[in-house]
Amino acid sequence: MKKFHVVLTTIYDPVCLEGYFDNILKFGWLDSVKVWVVADKKTPLSCNQRCVELNKRGLDITFVDLELQENWLKPFPEFAASLPFNNDTRRNIGYLMAYQDGCEVLISIDDDNFPTENDFIGGHSIVGSSVSEVISDPSGYYNICEHIEFDPPRDIYPRGFPFELRDKKNHAEVLKPECATIGVNAGLWLQSPDIDATTWLNGSVSGVRYKGPDSFVLDNSTWSPVNTQNTAITRELIPYYFCVPMGHSVPGGIIHRYGDIWGGYFCLAVMQYTQLNVSFGLPIADHNRNPHNYLTDLRQEFWGMLITDLLLENIKNMASSSRNLDERAQILVETLKGAFLNQLPTWCAGEVADFVTKSADAYQLYTAVARKLVR
Repeated sequence: MKKFHVVLTTIYDPVCLEGYFDNILKFGWLDSVKVWVVADKKTPLSCNQRCVELNKRGLDITFVDLELQENWLKPFPEFAASLPFNNDTRRNIGYLMAYQDGCEVLISIDDDNFPTENDFIGGHSIVGSSVSEVISDPSGYYNICEHIEFDPPRDIYPRGFPFELRDKKNHAEVLKPECATIGVNAGLWLQSPDIDATTWLNGSVSGVRYKGPDSFVLDNSTWSPVNTQNTAITRELIPYYFCVPMGHSVPGGIIHRYGDIWGGYFCLAVMQYTQLNVSFGLPIADHNRNPHNYLTDLRQEFWGMLITDLLLENIKNMASSSRNLDERAQILVETLKGAFLNQLPTWCAGEVADFVTKSADAYQLYTAVARKLVR
């Protein structure tokens, strides 16, 4: 039984695993870590071969090929049908397999993120620990990119940050809560920051230095985007940390690149009013970004950009102060299919409304499968 489970999906040969293996070995975590590599239809044979070689060197690693996925999903046909192929949301299968296997801390990574000299597992091991101070911002949001030095110097906001707040600086104050626990830890990134296509199209930028504290914790009424590329989740939150399926057809193409962002915000909505909080900081990763066409990214991000601010208005103000995670997850689904759906502007295409409904249904299926796994 391993405490830390690392999950990624890839359509490449994940050379990043060599760096994670070296880092885990260097800092003495090898006996505490299990890795799940979730394949897709485009995943090359070399990926499995790399996993086999790392297993021989002592890393507990499972290559979840398509046959294994199909067999594991047989008891959950509706959930299986909600997960498209050739889509990074296949990682959800790995999350649930790790959960079933007794994972205490789930760590989600992307295949283009590489560990630095930081202790990767050690940085994420703060998940589950109590804290005496949290940060609150009157805007309700906190720009984590203010803790990164960029070249050239620019005001940068993370992908998924509300557009209406992108001309404002942080004005945070420190609060001392009676009880606060780190439920999510999002490690930050250097080199290519996690920003949207509109920012990239305004000029290339590189993160050259992290200048923040080892960890800073947000009050759970202060939000910032949480992605899947270097993020740890405590066990009790795994059923609510879902990467929303992308690829839904809309005018102009498909919706993409918001699956992790919406999923992260869903998790924050479930955490609100509980004692669980999100922290940011270490471990720092080098984001050696896979090739991107920023105009294509812009086209695929378009509808997500247009409706995410409205999404946040609704799920941040859900009509409940319940502290029960299951209850909050159900209220989230009702909010998505009720108030949020009803408030979509009239200029929104019908396909966008269909995407919202399918996202809510997929989230509900995911949480239902998770509950069945621990009966």
